[in-house]
Amino acid sequence: MTVVQRTSGDMRLNPHLHVVFLDGAYHEDGTELVWNELCHLRTGEVGQVLEHAVGRMLRYLRRHGHLEIEHDVEEEDEPEAALCASAVSGREPPAGPQWLRGLSSYCPSALAYDKPLCAALDGFTLHAATRAGAHHAEAREALLHYVLRPPIANERVEPQQDGLVRLSRRRAFADGTVAVDRDPLSLLCRLAASVPPPRFHTVKYAGVLASASPWRKRIGPRPAKPEESTKADDDAAPKRKRGGYRAVDKPRRALAPHSCDRCPRVPNLQGADEARRHGH
Repeated sequence: MTVVQRTSGDMRLNPHLHVVFLDGAYHEDGTELVWNELCHLRTGEVGQVLEHAVGRMLRYLRRHGHLEIEHDVEEEDEPEAALCASAVSGREPPAGPQWLRGLSSYCPSALAYDKPLCAALDGFTLHAATRAGAHHAEAREALLHYVLRPPIANERVEPQQDGLVRLSRRRAFADGTVAVDRDPLSLLCRLAASVPPPRFHTVKYAGVLASASPWRKRIGPRPAKPEESTKADDDAAPKRKRGGYRAVDKPRRALAPHSCDRCPRVPNLQGADEARRHGH
């Protein structure tokens, strides 16, 4: 399962992916599906996955000309493009006063391992140290809540007396910044840039979890069977009266044949109230 996140906690346009993988694979043995658990993941394997993913993304960006950085936004550009460029660079206009750090150009870097099961390459990072065990339902639920969380929680947005809106950070930046104050228009610009394009699904399933997979129903949790009610329970349950909806007597419309010279387009069969309206 892949969840596409467009913004970071400070509402900067920072596309990244939250991916949940099965730590194993299924195979069909006759009529049964058998689960084969994989061995422990190694840090070198995380680096190999990152190299493969970065290579594909860079080829896509070069093919569409997205690696050419334009620091100045032209007035003739589309409003959506101007909002996205401002949300990435963190400059004004129209994002509001904040950090003056410009959008840095693409600089290749060697593969590095900062932490176990974490790799960095050419400005891309991959963290694979979070794992939920098969017998830890609460850990799996917490992991799914994490990958599906919004970029910022409601309780971290606080209106200030001077008219600004404060966005509190969960963790401080390297320079010690713990909150960012923005004017309402700046916040709306960032929210507009965080909206995905039309018909773009931010949650995607693949493999045996895909909707088209014939194995999805076989590995998913089965619904609980309804409890069988006894005859004594049926006798004790209050019986619903049939025809209760007829308690309100609605006026009935009688159909009567008639002819009218003033309404030639009206069919011959008309309601009695329509006939009375024309004085018949």
